[in-house]
Amino acid sequence: MAFWKRNELDTPIAPVDWRDVETFVLGTLERALAPKRPREVRGPMAIRVEQDHPRGTVYAPCAFRGSLTGPTASGTSGKRWFEDLECLRVLCHVDDGVEDGGLRRYEVRDGSGEVIGTIECHPPQGGRKRPSWRIQQPGHPEIVGRSDGDLIERGLVGAFEFANVLYESAMLGDQRVAKPKKPRAVNWKDETGRSVMLSQGKKHTVRVAWLDRRLAFAFALLGDGDQAVGAEPT
Repeated sequence: MAFWKRNELDTPIAPVDWRDVETFVLGTLERALAPKRPREVRGPMAIRVEQDHPRGTVYAPCAFRGSLTGPTASGTSGKRWFEDLECLRVLCHVDDGVEDGGLRRYEVRDGSGEVIGTIECHPPQGGRKRPSWRIQQPGHPEIVGRSDGDLIERGLVGAFEFANVLYESAMLGDQRVAKPKKPRAVNWKDETGRSVMLSQGKKHTVRVAWLDRRLAFAFALLGDGDQAVGAEPT
């Protein structure tokens, strides 16, 4: 039995198809610690999909992290995701971005260098404390990402939902010890107010079939503030 466990820990997890991913996380954890698994197993930085397993949860990769530097198909340095562990087949990459009046615009390209969409980071406005985001995918409506606090100002989330956000960030107990600060939730909506994606830290959930997953992966590379890949150990 011990021999089987050792083999299970040493066997790489097969990648899954990135096109159908709904919820994914960024990280190195491949096999979580569990009663039937003596230790956790980590691998390369990747976009990972949680899966059930008889011996405990596993996180299957669907895109692998590449170098931050070096030329891309567009001739610029950039952040990349690769389809393979050896990082030979580029899935997508994000350029360094162009800033104009506080707005920063990034182009996202596929492995052949074709633009598949853009991501914009807009500076805080109207009393907001955090930036907002835009994703533009050709042939589809622009989606806007803001925190729940920003959204309630525009009447896009209900008071009850916002109250839950406030409660989670409140001081707790007689000693008034604050809960650890969570990454803000960025709620992505289209022009009709429909939720398209939810991003919080290194976890992202895509809620529509039409959103090109590579654009979601690209935003995960950029990160919302200190949640960018490589900003902290994983």
